[in-house]
Formats: sequence, structure tokens, C-alpha cells
Amino acid sequence: MKSIMKVTKSIAMMVVAGIMMVACSQALQTSYDYDSSVNLKQFKTFNVEPERNNEQDPLLGSELNKRRLKDAVVEVMQAKGYKLDNNPEIVVRFMTDVKDRQQVRSNNMYSPYMWWYGGGNNISTYNYQESRFILNIYQRNSDKMIWQGWASGKVKAPTKKDDRETMVKNTMADILRTFPQATLDTYGSK
Repeated sequence: MKSIMKVTKSIAMMVVAGIMMVACSQALQTSYDYDSSVNLKQFKTFNVEPERNNEQDPLLGSELNKRRLKDAVVEVMQAKGYKLDNNPEIVVRFMTDVKDRQQVRSNNMYSPYMWWYGGGNNISTYNYQESRFILNIYQRNSDKMIWQGWASGKVKAPTKKDDRETMVKNTMADILRTFPQATLDTYGSK
């Protein structure tokens, strides 16, 4: 019986530790929005370019990162079955930015014994930067936005070149995860 209790306690501790690790992770949060009046499954060709008339963050929007972003979007879209084309049906435009954020934490130290130990409220602030990667997809013939996906959160810069490219590719894949696969045209000659 004691061994069962030890195993149960061990499993419970691992579950709690796992939940704490997931809750404290620095993962990017992704989301999307789309125009429900447009059938997103009708498109087969795409092209990629930076968003127009947008001031990007000098680091995330650098020429190196623009190339990484473009290459990652091309790779992910092709893996979904879309064909890169100079006269595409849809245009994927990307942008990045960084916002300064502040988190305020309060540790309330009041207790029934505060008259003896003292008490109070310990307030601390934590400054950080939140990065956003945004993909806007436009229908080429009308230049109307039909889909938008984004990832935001605290980004810690990877140390190696390969890590940067992998991080960008994984981020673009996460953002585009909800964008539909290209459908095969069994009647077309293309």
C-alpha cells in the first residue's frame, strides 16, 4: 500500500511540475482572422512580399530577417500545396514589430499576525519586449485582405544562424497552420 502511495505521489508531482513548466513557458501565442465570404480553398498560387507602407522594427524588420521570413513563408505555403507564381491569385505580406511592455506583480503579505510580523504589499514591475509576426493574405485581383494570422509574445533571440532560421520557419508554420491546404484541380491542365 505504501508503494502505491509513493508512486501516486510521484506521478502527481510530475503532473504538477509539467503543468508549471507549460504555464511558465515563453511560447508565442498565435491567432487568425478571415473573411468568411471568401472561399479560401479556391486559391492555388501565391507570392510573398513585405507589407506596404509599414515601419518595421529595425532588428526584426532587417534585410536579413525579411529574407528569412520570405523564405519561411514560401517553404510553408509550398508544403501546403500552393505554387509560387509571379502572377498569383493571393499575395502573402508580412510584417514585424516590437512593443515595450510592463508587467506589475503584487505579493500581498497581509496575514492575521501582521501586527506581530509587520505586513504590507510588495509591488514589483517587470519590463520586457513583446514581438509580433503578422501575415496578411490579400486576393490579388481586388487587393482585399482575406486572411490574417499573427504570433505574439516574448521572443528570445536564438544564438546560432540555424536556430534563427528554424525559429522563423516554425513561427510561420504555426501562424499558417489554420490556413487551408491548396486543393488539387483534377480537371485543370496546369
